[in-house]
Amino acid sequence: MAALNTPQRPEQFARVAGSPGEAPRVAGLLRILWPFILIVFAAGYLTRAAIPAPDLTATWIGAGYLFLAGLLAWLVTAGRERLDNFLKGARGEETVARTLSFLPATFRVYHGLAMQRPSIRSSSADYDHVVIGPTGIFMIETKNWSGRIRVEDGEILYDGERPDRPPLEQVKEAAAILRKELQEQVHRNLDVQPVLCFASGQLTDGRAGAAGVIICTGHTLIDALHEKTESPLPKEALDQIALYLDARIGLS
Repeated sequence: MAALNTPQRPEQFARVAGSPGEAPRVAGLLRILWPFILIVFAAGYLTRAAIPAPDLTATWIGAGYLFLAGLLAWLVTAGRERLDNFLKGARGEETVARTLSFLPATFRVYHGLAMQRPSIRSSSADYDHVVIGPTGIFMIETKNWSGRIRVEDGEILYDGERPDRPPLEQVKEAAAILRKELQEQVHRNLDVQPVLCFASGQLTDGRAGAAGVIICTGHTLIDALHEKTESPLPKEALDQIALYLDARIGLS
């Protein structure tokens, strides 16, 4: 019985590379900071106009400062909400990353792998998580939604409403971009399985499928990755892909 309580050695777990949640944190900071830079330049212009030889009247300069102050206050309020959304997404990626770290050693996990040719319609320029293993290649998009989620007529509904950005199209497009890249590198016909994982929220039945996408929660993700895909690759092909992804993320 003692053997049952023996903790697993690190080599029994999946090899993990990359930093989960890094991309949304950086993107969130950049998106809220750039308007402040514009305000600084505008304030500098007003100051230059006032000292020593004003090009504007005192009334216009004062009005300009008041406008910038109001704009700054609005940006602080709006920026905090936008940053919170990005940080929420980052926390979701970190939650899923912890789950993926407990995959067996036959799997390899890559977080925040940059897209080489991101789509114009894509909401990000990186893959949240890429997993390769004996059951296939998986591209996982993480959503940290907190409401009730269900699949109806092949679409995702969030609290009964259709999201502004259809997540199924997003994850399918990202998987197609990754599949094309890997095919060019290993010269094989590959199948990259798109996975939409909800780190939080309530998903009906815990797991579903729609439009060729596996839809799951953090609790059912491991089971989904252990299921065989339609065309799993031999070990030598997976090793070749792993070497390429290792180089892409800076491990070799």
